[in-house]
Amino acid sequence: MPTQQKIIYAVLAVSLAINLFFIGAAGHTAMKWRAIKNDSGWIETRLDRAEARVTRHLDGSDKALARRVFQERRPQLLSALRELRAARKDFRTSLMVETPDPQAIAAALDRSQAAAKTLNETMHGTVRDIGLGLSVEARQKIAEHIMRRRDED
Repeated sequence: MPTQQKIIYAVLAVSLAINLFFIGAAGHTAMKWRAIKNDSGWIETRLDRAEARVTRHLDGSDKALARRVFQERRPQLLSALRELRAARKDFRTSLMVETPDPQAIAAALDRSQAAAKTLNETMHGTVRDIGLGLSVEARQKIAEHIMRRRDED
């Protein structure tokens, strides 16, 4: 039969492990929340992921071309994403008031639509510029990738 001291040590060890787990989870959540509140970090991350999605299928000079085009268009893309986030925030704010103003809601939605259109045009322009400069092999590789993904759908 284990001694009472061994039981106490085991309970303390389990208690310490549970406390460390919850402290770690709280710290992780706090860091995520902080990152979410900082729009520029979130927006930069989204652009980096979009660039990585495009460039992971390319090699050599094609990859360099894609990165260069993304770097040239990055200020426009950042501006469009920030405007879209601000417009959507204004829309949420206009809905949360006690007596919503239909004109404020419509203005926020119009601003959001314009920002989304600008973002869409800028992103399509980026993809167009990359596509026009790619080698024949890179275009074929991307076309095969798209066809495989379409067949999976």
